Amino acid sequence: MSPSLVGFSKIPVGNFEKSYEYIQGHRDVVVEGASDALLVAAFEAESEGKTKYAAQCVFQSLLLQYCDQLGKDGVGVFFRRYVDFVDRSIYSIHCRASRMTSGNKVAEKVFTDDFAKTYTHLKERVRITKEEASSREQIQLVAEGGDVTITFNVPDGPPPADLRLEGPGTEDLDIEEVRKALQLRWDVFESFSPDLQHALKENSLEAVNLILGEMDVPTAEAVVEALSMGGILNFAEGGIRDETKNGEA
Repeated sequence: MSPSLVGFSKIPVGNFEKSYEYIQGHRDVVVEGASDALLVAAFEAESEGKTKYAAQCVFQSLLLQYCDQLGKDGVGVFFRRYVDFVDRSIYSIHCRASRMTSGNKVAEKVFTDDFAKTYTHLKERVRITKEEASSREQIQLVAEGGDVTITFNVPDGPPPADLRLEGPGTEDLDIEEVRKALQLRWDVFESFSPDLQHALKENSLEAVNLILGEMDVPTAEAVVEALSMGGILNFAEGGIRDETKNGEA
C-alpha cells in the first residue's frame, strides 16, 4: 500500500467522481498489484472490525480491476461507461445523480452488485479464518501450581566487559561460564520479534501467551525452548506444560 493507494482507499464507497479525480492526479494507483494490495488491506481491516474502511478498499480494488479488464484506456472507458461526462474531450465529470444516462445506470448496477457480492465474500472469509484460528492448537505457558507464577528474566544487554561476581554463593562460580550464560540469554532475547521482546520486558504472561497463540505449534515450541535454554523463563517446581485448544499435552 503506497501512500497514493492509501489515499485512494479512503474515498467513500460509490463516489465515482472522487475516484476518477484522484486517479487523474495520482496515476501511480493504476499499477499492477494495486488491486490485490487493496484486497489485502480490506481483509485486514475487516478482521479488525473496521468494516467501513474494508468496504472502501474492496470498492476501489474492484474499480481498478474493471479498468484493467477494459484494456489500454481502461480508466477512460470505465468512467465513460459508468459516469456521464459534460466534456468528454477533457473527461470532466458531472453529477451522476442528475446526469446518469440509462445505459450508465445499468452499467453502474452491474458494478455495485459485483461490489456487494465481493464484499460479502470477503466478510465470510474473515469469519471462517477467525473460526479456524480459534479452534487450532496453541502452545501456552501455564503454571503447574495455583500459587505459582511465571515470570521472565529479561536482560538489559550483553554482559559488561568488567563483569564481577559478588555476594553469597558466587565464590565457586567460573566468571567466564557466567559470561557465556549471560551472553546466551542476550542472544536469545535479541532473536525474538519486537512484539515478543516487548511482552517479555513487560513481564506479561498474558501478552506472551497471546503472541505464542498466534504462532503455529512448532514455532511456538521452539520459542518456549529458547526461553528456557536462555534462562529467560522463570517458573516454579513442576515446570510448564503445553496447553492447546483441544486439551493439554
